[in-house]
Amino acid sequence: MAAQKRMLIIDDNSMIQSLFRADFEDEYEVRTAENGANGLLAASDFQPDVILLDINLPDISGVDVARRLFLDPATRAIPVLVITASEYNAETQGKLRPYGNFKGFLSKVTPSETIRETIKGILG
Repeated sequence: MAAQKRMLIIDDNSMIQSLFRADFEDEYEVRTAENGANGLLAASDFQPDVILLDINLPDISGVDVARRLFLDPATRAIPVLVITASEYNAETQGKLRPYGNFKGFLSKVTPSETIRETIKGILG
């Protein structure tokens, strides 16, 4: 049997963390981080297969978290899927596009099955 895949959720909203954990813990080993700094540490230590990342974090923007993950050889290959409640616009997309770890954007109101299918498409 293959090892269980790992998911890191970086989001400052504890309700979103709980919702995503409940939605995905049947298929993934899930860890959470409530801000960008802890998310960066968790990504390095936990080495998840995928990261669900909020853009509006209290300390470091999600764009900067994605950039730092990409610049760190230990985390650069981890796919990042941005899931946010804030308006996603061309400016934000343009900031994320240069980072090869950025794999797409979904709204927090996206059904969990759609998120699951998007992750499966990213992980292959």
